[in-house]
Amino acid sequence: MLNQSETVPLVLVVDDSDVNRKLMETYLSLAQYRVLLASDGPTALQLARAHVPQLILLDVRMPDMDGYAVCQQLKASDETRDIPVIFITADGDANAEKLAFAAGASDFLPKPVKREVTLARVKTHIALYAQRRSLEGMFRNVIEFAPDAFVLTDDQGRIVQMNACAERLFGYARKDVQGVALETLVPNIFASAQSSTECHRKDGSVFPAEVSFTPLQTNRGKLQMAVIRDVSIRKKAESELNESRQQLRELAAKSEEAREAERKHIAREVHDELGQILTALRIDLSVLKIQMGDSNPQWEARLQNMKDLVDQGIHAVRNVAVSLRPAALDMGLVPAIEWLCDHHAQHSSASFEFHSEQEDIDIDEVRAVIIFRIAQESLTNVARYANATVVKVSVARHEDELRLMVQDDGQGFDVDALARRKTFGLLGMRERALAMGGTLEIDSALGQGTRIVVRIPLGTSTERAHP
Repeated sequence: MLNQSETVPLVLVVDDSDVNRKLMETYLSLAQYRVLLASDGPTALQLARAHVPQLILLDVRMPDMDGYAVCQQLKASDETRDIPVIFITADGDANAEKLAFAAGASDFLPKPVKREVTLARVKTHIALYAQRRSLEGMFRNVIEFAPDAFVLTDDQGRIVQMNACAERLFGYARKDVQGVALETLVPNIFASAQSSTECHRKDGSVFPAEVSFTPLQTNRGKLQMAVIRDVSIRKKAESELNESRQQLRELAAKSEEAREAERKHIAREVHDELGQILTALRIDLSVLKIQMGDSNPQWEARLQNMKDLVDQGIHAVRNVAVSLRPAALDMGLVPAIEWLCDHHAQHSSASFEFHSEQEDIDIDEVRAVIIFRIAQESLTNVARYANATVVKVSVARHEDELRLMVQDDGQGFDVDALARRKTFGLLGMRERALAMGGTLEIDSALGQGTRIVVRIPLGTSTERAHP
């Protein structure tokens, strides 16, 4: 706990004149200030460092070391640089005031000093100093107890100071790293444009962090404040979330694979079994018509109606089989997508243009079905919403990547607005691509048509096709 005398502001008076020192001491003592006296520069510097006064009244003209030199040394020291200095001089040189402020003075008083003016200046500067120290103390507390690591460096990247969080985070005491290059803790930070990097602890362990720099202009020159945030927990959570999402996508891909296999099985059963039955029934009706139609016109009409119904059934079976599993897929991906374009062209007024540099692409069935379904959904959306006149579809293999592009000149749409609506068609297309480790890009704007580009990697088909 401070003594009452220690709470009274302390003023250091520096003057080589005994009379002037005594006069200033009288003024200040009567105003309830504590006073230290020095008759020369070296003594003043020694007292300032030992007692750290709240204000220094400094004479300019002194032997050996003048006031300018004393002030410069005060401002060069960490212990005394913040102490306000008021120059007092009888020098009539108009340049003296300019030199005083250049040396770091806070104020300037000409001799002979006036008691009221002097005490008013002293009171003002001591109050400003106390206020500044209070604010600096609050700021230091904020920095010291901040949840992030703060590391202050000079213009050469050497550590000047760090807060308590930085000590805990890196395992170094702050005295052990003063003057050490920041790159000891954060290697390659100045060589990288990325804010995310790896940091090294004293024990050799590494952790991910985000680092930001703020330049500071201080009375010590230009410094850099590095704010270092440990993102280990967040990175772990992101990794777990990404892993969970990938597992869900793999599960969805597996389910889609199972559904496609079931569709394929049902399509073949419907086409082969039911189709054969209906075809045999139609043949029998044709034979029966030949045998009985001529002798009984009434039976001939009924038999024709029955044949028409069987033909409708055969047509329906074909449509069901195609919708479940287009037979064109058995011919390869490129012929299947070309057939899909022809199929839509038959039921649309738009012109469909298909392009592929390869007659077919060697690709596993799972990926082929995924790409076909994305193309099918894309063309269905074009037919329903685009009002397009020209639709271009291309598929190609580039090294270990397959690219599908569907582009139309229709009315387009706002991609961001549609994403907020969470439409399942586009969402399903994107998830299909992601499940295969690929991407789906949608480029569209109102009145400017739409382009969808799908990229699916083909380098590790076995692993990706069967997670």
